[in-house]
Amino acid sequence: MKFLDVKKYGFATEPRYYFFGWHHSPVICGRESAVKALVAARKFLPKGYNFKIWDMKRSRKTQLEIISSFRKRFQLMYPRLSAKRIDSLVYTYAAKPYKKVQRLDTHRNGGAVDLTIVDGKGRELYMGTDHDNLTVESALDYYEEFINLNQWQKQAWANRRLLKKVMLSAGWHAYPPEWWHWEFSS
Repeated sequence: MKFLDVKKYGFATEPRYYFFGWHHSPVICGRESAVKALVAARKFLPKGYNFKIWDMKRSRKTQLEIISSFRKRFQLMYPRLSAKRIDSLVYTYAAKPYKKVQRLDTHRNGGAVDLTIVDGKGRELYMGTDHDNLTVESALDYYEEFINLNQWQKQAWANRRLLKKVMLSAGWHAYPPEWWHWEFSS
């Protein structure tokens, strides 16, 4: 498989897992077909807008670090839950760290991306939660269920709908619990 540096295609990047010390390089790479699909998706964004990419291809070691961090966070959030229930929550937001992954649409194979939209000045659009927020509010369609949204919720709802429309238009698939996580299987 061929992997490409997304920055060379004009995407904004913020390699969070590198900053945490979990990834060996600040360069964010993705499988060639996935990066080309991101380029195609960007064409559906409003003029001057772009994607900010936090993560694409990751190693098994990085995945293990993420799982450990999520487990600790859930234990702090829900101290009375059993280890089994904590694991269930962890694997809602993190893929199991298999030694070999066959599917192309995973972070391990560079076919998944964690991203957001930025405006012409590089400012992130408001999405209602941050990346790797481990709550139900992170679900892509979370705001769809509500009738009386406040101003901020309306903005997050509109921005998530834009992200969803753009990504689906370019052949990406949503991971419903995380508005920021998208998968490309071709």
